[in-house]
Amino acid sequence: MAVVANSSPWKELFRAWPLWLMAMALDVRADTAEAPPASALAWLTEMRHAVAGLSYRGVVAYLKDKQVESFQLFHAAKSDSGVERERLVSMNSPLREVVRNAERVACYFPDTRTVFVESKPSSHSILLDVPDDLARLSRYYRVGLQGQEYVARRLSQVVDVEPRDNYRYGRRIWVDVDSKLPLKFETRAEDGRLVEQLVFTALDIESTIPERELESSIQTDSFQWQVSRRESLPLDSLRWTLHGVPEGFQIISYTRLKRPPNDRAVEHILLSDGFSSVSIYIEGRKEGTLREHPKKLGAIHAHSLMLGDFRITVMGEVPEKTVLAIAQGLHF
Repeated sequence: MAVVANSSPWKELFRAWPLWLMAMALDVRADTAEAPPASALAWLTEMRHAVAGLSYRGVVAYLKDKQVESFQLFHAAKSDSGVERERLVSMNSPLREVVRNAERVACYFPDTRTVFVESKPSSHSILLDVPDDLARLSRYYRVGLQGQEYVARRLSQVVDVEPRDNYRYGRRIWVDVDSKLPLKFETRAEDGRLVEQLVFTALDIESTIPERELESSIQTDSFQWQVSRRESLPLDSLRWTLHGVPEGFQIISYTRLKRPPNDRAVEHILLSDGFSSVSIYIEGRKEGTLREHPKKLGAIHAHSLMLGDFRITVMGEVPEKTVLAIAQGLHF
């Protein structure tokens, strides 16, 4: 259950596939804030180490827009060679599967016979992502403890992450007392309304995960599969400027996605405050008229617009006003 903003695009792509298809058709200062309780940060720190350092398998239920999806998650801790591996498989339509190792991340969509490949993947988990710089969170979030509860028959510590402004969502995380893995994760809107929930309905912590459970079950050697590849780009080659970006959001990565059949390029700028993330997709003008209005899928808001000869889509697990502020401040 993700603890957030992925510093890679895979969690967003996996959850918001329909919206992502629509999208394809800064050093900043923060106000001084009091530090969160050391004990609350200690729980998040131990959780971050557990997510990467343990081997486990489980079933995760994901609630969005009053609909529930289920995923199987397989995670192998770093081996003696330093390789961490992970596989995420949907259990209902639309079928999806993501496989991550040290060399690449591949995201498969059997229904459309499409696969997305990144050759230099992030070291963060696909689903259980945790910020690296937890102390920095106090600038933009209040972090505190809220008692203990049972999840999947495991005693867990509840950690509240409350935003200091209305440009990001609040979160509540249930951390397993024994393993320190996150067992449940909620995202809440500005009015306290639940917009997204992930929860382990089954979890087994293992000494090792069999090789067959970490490899893709999908064969793509058929010519009918379309392979899209993502490549990293140097930040100094970025041709865009961002004005009016809410405090705390910084550029994490700049990549280019090439999609068949003509390898049409889509630029991708990923912003994050450590917990919440926003993606900016940029591609050349297409035929037809673009309807410039916000879209919403679960906790994800998206907004598309035309800037000169470019079609822009901004989307992320943030309030609508954040997406609009970033979209309106983008200049070539």
